Amino acid sequence: MFDPVWIATGAIAVMLLLLAIGVPVAVALASTGFAGLVMIGGLPLAFAQLQSVPYSLSSEYAFAVVPTFILMGNLALNGGMARELFDAADKWLGNLTGGQYLTTIVGSTGFAAASGSTLANATVFTKIALPQMLRLGYSRRIASACIAASGTLAAMIPPSIAMVVYGIVTEQSIGKLMLAGIIPGILSALAYCILIVILVRLRPEIAPHKTGAASVMEKVRALGGIWAIGLLFVVIMGGIYTGFFSPSAAGAVGAFGTMIILAIRRRLNWQMLWESLTSAAITTAMLFIIIIGGLLFSRMLVMSGVITDVVNVVTDMELSPLVLLAVISCMLLIFGCFIDAMSMLLVSLPFVFPLISAAGIDPIWFGIIVIQLLELGAITPPIGLNLFATLSAAEGKLTMGDIAIGIMPFIALNLVLLAIFILAPELVLWLPNQMQ
Repeated sequence: MFDPVWIATGAIAVMLLLLAIGVPVAVALASTGFAGLVMIGGLPLAFAQLQSVPYSLSSEYAFAVVPTFILMGNLALNGGMARELFDAADKWLGNLTGGQYLTTIVGSTGFAAASGSTLANATVFTKIALPQMLRLGYSRRIASACIAASGTLAAMIPPSIAMVVYGIVTEQSIGKLMLAGIIPGILSALAYCILIVILVRLRPEIAPHKTGAASVMEKVRALGGIWAIGLLFVVIMGGIYTGFFSPSAAGAVGAFGTMIILAIRRRLNWQMLWESLTSAAITTAMLFIIIIGGLLFSRMLVMSGVITDVVNVVTDMELSPLVLLAVISCMLLIFGCFIDAMSMLLVSLPFVFPLISAAGIDPIWFGIIVIQLLELGAITPPIGLNLFATLSAAEGKLTMGDIAIGIMPFIALNLVLLAIFILAPELVLWLPNQMQ
């Protein structure tokens, strides 16, 4: 009989190999987790876990937040809310030097409050903003990087699918996670805008033309088109903050509210509703299959005892919480360069979460650190998914070299933001600590 720790170690190696050769993450996690459980406890144990994990996940009421928030984002996207946000930001900021960059950041930040998906944000704003920036002579590199980087704000600004997955895997309050992301998300958007102002000041050639200044009435009218997302955000986060409803109910309120708003504005039809529903169902099913695979793999690691051994070894090293956070951040940064965000979450959390729990680190604060690392991974070559989403949506107008070079200042800025969130946990925890 093999030592369970060695079985788990071999399963980890096989799982990483499967991911490296392109096997879908759900298959890689579930197959190695199931095989490891068979070797540790036999077929009865493995089949018992295979039976209980999917049911416990899919039947848990708290996880209803996943399809409802995804549906809200789909409805907002199909209802043209992203275009309205961009047009309104353009009216207010387009006449400034580098205004199209700022417009993209502000518009993407606003749409993040409805979409919850970094890939959706990057794809949508590539199609909306990139043609106009290229027509005005803006730098391809900075334009594409600005779109890809600002798209990652959807991971930090609620409602965030990444936060939901973190909350599910670690059994933390999804409501507190979402509240914790508001201040870091706003600070990140402001930091992006400041970076653009500095870049344009240093290199005026990257933003040679401005759009015409809009009149006061045009600016005011443009704001009339963005009230919907603002109202949804206030209702959802206000309800969670005051305890009026749970995050799961908030997702349903958001989806239903979006439908009502689109119906009032005569933008809701049966075809749009069907497309939004089917897309939400497919995305939810894919996400749940990945999470089920990750939970099977996690159960195998726990039953093998390897998690306990790792925690004991790190505890014996007597690292301070700050040093431990730095070590974990460096590890996840390296992971993020080579695997996608969801894989990184499900592969790393079974190891790192017990470590931060043993060290007494606040799990909500750590969740925001992880989300910031996910944002970095989404824009870091060679496997930054937001870079590929931007490249694909550009339909031949960009090369990967353009994006990879242009994204470097944003990567550096995100590293600075990561350091700030680690050194100033009160920025993250103030809002959730006020939660009713």
